[in-house]
Amino acid sequence: MNSYESWKRRFSQNGLVSFCRSVEGVLWLKLRSIDRRELLEEFCGRIGVPFAGAGTAETLWKPINSNLQARQALDDFMRLCKMREGERIEASFENIRSNLYKMKHFHWGGGYRNSLDKAIVSRYVKTDSIVPFDELAAICKTELLEMSRGYLLNSWYNYWSSVIIENLFKRNDRVMPAYGKIKNVDFFVDDFPFDLKVTYLPKEYARGVRRNLRIDEPLKTVKAYARKNGISFSKNADADSTYYEITERMRDSGMAGAKRVLAEIAHGWSDVVSEVVRDGRSLAKWLYENQGEMRFGAENRIFLVLIDMADPENSWKLKRNVDLMAPKVDEWVRSFDSGNVNKLLTRFSFNGKRFEAYSDVIFVVKR
Repeated sequence: MNSYESWKRRFSQNGLVSFCRSVEGVLWLKLRSIDRRELLEEFCGRIGVPFAGAGTAETLWKPINSNLQARQALDDFMRLCKMREGERIEASFENIRSNLYKMKHFHWGGGYRNSLDKAIVSRYVKTDSIVPFDELAAICKTELLEMSRGYLLNSWYNYWSSVIIENLFKRNDRVMPAYGKIKNVDFFVDDFPFDLKVTYLPKEYARGVRRNLRIDEPLKTVKAYARKNGISFSKNADADSTYYEITERMRDSGMAGAKRVLAEIAHGWSDVVSEVVRDGRSLAKWLYENQGEMRFGAENRIFLVLIDMADPENSWKLKRNVDLMAPKVDEWVRSFDSGNVNKLLTRFSFNGKRFEAYSDVIFVVKR
């Protein structure tokens, strides 16, 4: 029997693959998933262990690990937690969806997506020269108000859309939630731990696929058409704004050549997405290797990749499209084979170090 502390060290060192290869390792993760006072107290009451003599998951490790009945009791307790949580979410599921559909725009604004407080300090407090008080007061009513609004609404949308997306997995009998919110594990599928990441097709990755397929970048294509056909456009705007301006002008022009070029761009985008979907393993590896250093993790991951073919910039709307996501999630859970997980093994590098994780990609594509 390995000690609780030894498994804890492996967990902190991103060694989750070793957990998946050990019944004891999975047991450690399950026990950690109920490592909250109210859950442990209830569980101890169910197995007849005085809570005062336990108190933490670590103190329960030996009696649980050495007792088959206690291990079964842990599974039963996790199923009970799942049922209670499921009832709570299902009761408000449609209300959550309805509220999410009230979100019309998803815009973080400038560089504060992950930390509004840091953005405020860097822009208005720790500046090279003091920002006058009267100016700050005015900013509170204008720029800061808009920044706070975007941050609040987007954070709210991301959180509650994640709640309903996770619930699509947890509805399945083969899925057991990590009810206590253990880091890096959202749920177990046939005792196999996974962290769920909901994302969109990264522009950088799509750009690389374009290069491999020898398909020109859309912005390059429309700029060339605009110059050739006398369509003026702003030279100082960012890439997204420039692309929008030119394509709108091309549509409004009614030129046959413009329609043909836009159709070719759409066809090229379709080819890119088809290649990405065909080779999901490469995307999974890329996502591991290009994650932010501050949030690095090598846990097992299910990447739910949302792509709106007609309007990629609005792929965020698919986070509330349960009708489109649910069949894909159910199909993935049905086809998951815990006895053949080696096909999901992903080897990747990060900051010069090698890592392993089990991962898979679920594509949700709106045509």
